[in-house]
Amino acid sequence: MKALFLAVSFCLVAALQAQDLSPLALNNGIFSGKWFMKALVMQDQVPLTKVSPTLIWVLSNGDMELSLTHMIYGQCLEVTTILEKTEVPGQYRAFEGKSHLRVQLSSVRDHFMLYCDGELDGAHFTMTQLMGRDPKENLEALEEFKEFTRQNRLALENLVIPEQMEECKPEGD
Repeated sequence: MKALFLAVSFCLVAALQAQDLSPLALNNGIFSGKWFMKALVMQDQVPLTKVSPTLIWVLSNGDMELSLTHMIYGQCLEVTTILEKTEVPGQYRAFEGKSHLRVQLSSVRDHFMLYCDGELDGAHFTMTQLMGRDPKENLEALEEFKEFTRQNRLALENLVIPEQMEECKPEGD
């Protein structure tokens, strides 16, 4: 479970950092604030059911600090981390080079998609994610995400649309 959470978290941070290469970005400050995970597909079933907004702070050196909480198996898992830029624009890695990321801007404003694969704690993962500035469903962005997921050879039957939550409260509380 820890490996899954770290994989999802890494992909979010790296995707947001890669955004500064897009023609839509006039400066890194555009990415500070709230982002919402709108859809997720992994090679295997995902126990992720609820997500809080992802909070991003762009640091003066171009690194980003990220804070997010996911509910997995009824438990709240929170992470705050910093992702450092690499010397190669558009390429990101983590966990001693065992995880890699590719970002694709959506044609839908304020959305992007990402493909992430790698290894954490000896377990391999592959996933796609749809992120947006607004938590509301956007069918156009979702259809584009589904095509992106098919192109990356992941099964759409593993598609999860997580429930958005403002604050995580473990089940049973």
